Amino acid sequence: MSNIALSQKSIKLMKLCEIEGFDKLDDLLLLATLADTMCPAICMMEGCDHTAEMEPDQDQGFCEACGGNTVVSVLVLAGLI
Repeated sequence: MSNIALSQKSIKLMKLCEIEGFDKLDDLLLLATLADTMCPAICMMEGCDHTAEMEPDQDQGFCEACGGNTVVSVLVLAGLI
């Protein structure tokens, strides 16, 4: 059995999929790209998995849970923006 090390971005993308109720990242990204003004976002602080709806290009959104400017939209996190 091999050990696969996931990046912090990958872990947060998987967590955001789980929280939003998607089995596949492609489905979450499709939702985000079709949204008018807001899309799912997640806090990048270790130990904080707070989610929110943010602008698609958000990379330093305010996290209401931990207080940091650490919320990143799924489109930025996936490298699409």
